[in-house]
Amino acid sequence: MPAPEVRPRWVVVAAWAAGGCLLALVALSVAIHHVGRVLRVDVRVLDLVDRLRAHGRWLVQVLGVLTWSGDFLFASVGLLVVCVLVTRRRRSLAPLWLGLSAVGLLLGTVGTGKAVIARSRIPFSVGSFGDGGTSYPSGHATTAVVVGGCLVLLAAPVLSRTGLRWAWAGMVAYAGLIGASRLYLRMHWFTDVLAGWLLGAVIVCVLAIVFVRAPAVVTRAVQPDPVAAGQAPAPR
Repeated sequence: MPAPEVRPRWVVVAAWAAGGCLLALVALSVAIHHVGRVLRVDVRVLDLVDRLRAHGRWLVQVLGVLTWSGDFLFASVGLLVVCVLVTRRRRSLAPLWLGLSAVGLLLGTVGTGKAVIARSRIPFSVGSFGDGGTSYPSGHATTAVVVGGCLVLLAAPVLSRTGLRWAWAGMVAYAGLIGASRLYLRMHWFTDVLAGWLLGAVIVCVLAIVFVRAPAVVTRAVQPDPVAAGQAPAPR
């Protein structure tokens, strides 16, 4: 009788995480149009950011440079270059397909979200001259999560369990900094950035489930004891 295969625990966790983040994203997208408290939260966060900017204007220059690493074109090209190098080293097309799928999903989901929600940017944000177009979800925040997550997935086979945890922690910190930079530069409302993080998490979880080939956990069938069954053991 063939032994049944059990899904690795991380696959179940990733599926639940993707579903939870997707539900939260849908709820947030509906709330920004129908729940006034959400807009009040955005305004309060913006007021807090403005107070911080009054005492740290030098951060505008620093975060202005940092935020470029979350730019879709810059980050996507960098990810695809890494995927090509890993593909050549491992002699497998899976890393390349991972990168292409990530870029395609970023293009489709962020572009669709901005077109459907059509939420205006903060007036007179840094570099936008008050006419920066639509802002929901934040493309930089989404890109940071997806590109950072893909880099961790690419590095996972050569990392120890501790190293993998540190890699995920680094990805979360990087995505957090990119999101904070978008707020500090007044390029996005807080909920724009939150939506970008949620969307990016959904994409990374789906890519992990599809492309990561972890060995399945196999439950071995219990072999009957010949002595207990009343059978003599086979002669040696």
